[in-house]
Amino acid sequence: MQTLSLKQLRLMLAFLLTGFILSQAYRTVGGVLSVPLKNEFLLDNETLSNIVGSFHVTFGSLQLLIGIWVDCFGIRRTILSFAPFTVIGAVLSGMATSPEMLLIGQILLGLGCAPAFLVCIVLISRNFPAQKFSSMYGIALGLGSIGLIFTSTPLAMISESFGWRSCFYILAVGSFLSWLLIYFTVKDIDDTVDFSLTFKQKMLSALHAVSGYKVLFKMRHTWGILSLLFVCYAAFLTLRGLWLGPLLVERFGQSLVFAGNLALVLSIISLFSPSLFGRFDPGTGNRYRFLCFVPWVMVIGFIVLALSPSLWVSVTCTIVIAIVNSCSVWQVADVRDIYPKEMQGRALALGNSAFFLGVSFMQSLSGNAHAILAINGMDVFASVFFMCAIVMTAGIAGYILLRR
Repeated sequence: MQTLSLKQLRLMLAFLLTGFILSQAYRTVGGVLSVPLKNEFLLDNETLSNIVGSFHVTFGSLQLLIGIWVDCFGIRRTILSFAPFTVIGAVLSGMATSPEMLLIGQILLGLGCAPAFLVCIVLISRNFPAQKFSSMYGIALGLGSIGLIFTSTPLAMISESFGWRSCFYILAVGSFLSWLLIYFTVKDIDDTVDFSLTFKQKMLSALHAVSGYKVLFKMRHTWGILSLLFVCYAAFLTLRGLWLGPLLVERFGQSLVFAGNLALVLSIISLFSPSLFGRFDPGTGNRYRFLCFVPWVMVIGFIVLALSPSLWVSVTCTIVIAIVNSCSVWQVADVRDIYPKEMQGRALALGNSAFFLGVSFMQSLSGNAHAILAINGMDVFASVFFMCAIVMTAGIAGYILLRR
């Protein structure tokens, strides 16, 4: 068995993060391109949210299987097997001539991106000291936000100059280069995997591992942790990845580039705030208390966002929501700390699944929000943001009651 130095591990983590950076770009591309996509395909809000949300349905529903796949086949084989679907999905999205083609492209992107961040978490969890997990996770999550920077002002400018299709083609090239980088540089990191087993034996082992999730679901605190994971990132990404552009363009009459500039500010925040939260992690004994009240700031932010007629109050709320969303670093550290080592891989995969199924649920629900929460004299965005606040309230209350 080859022992890797800390420097080698950090380099390999950086190379794996290129896949996560692109994953972040794919999941937030709708925040800016939703306006030209609505115009191109004459989409209503419900159809648009379903198409954008299909990425997260695919991504989230695969997380449990990806966790088992990593255990059975290793980090390298997993990411190299799935990542090519991002190239196919991006090209198909760029070539789309109908909403159906765009939907299939988003599903393929969700499939290709499914292992992108989990492999990074597993690498950190297996190879770095436990006390370093929160800070390393925060740094990794922050670096992934480079993808958000691309889907802000640069994406808006490229879309206005060359058309929205060119954005997907650029991302397809990036995904191909990321795959090549990982193929040639990420090696010798799967010493815990028994490669002497046949494919059939590994599949049988994987099926046996599925039963391990039953133990997690029988634990009451699991449901509390999942309820919070399900709502916070979902609410933020519903704002950043779907409604930010339409909000600024339709409610406040701003340009697509202005929307891109605000998305850039949010991306820069997302670049640094996770590492800040990781640095000031209150620790196992105090984390629960902080997570009982910090997410309420996001709830208040969405309520103000729903009611505010002021552009700059809305911009301020959006920035506050982006900052507080980084408390997800503490949530994932909570997952790692509360379960024994032999269950951590599946627990982290389950947490990842809650993250992105929550995004899919909230984005899809947001498309119907105005029909469910129609308020006289209020626009569709008020309904969307009130819905985000209500769902978040339920998730936070579930965490407070069940995690305790």
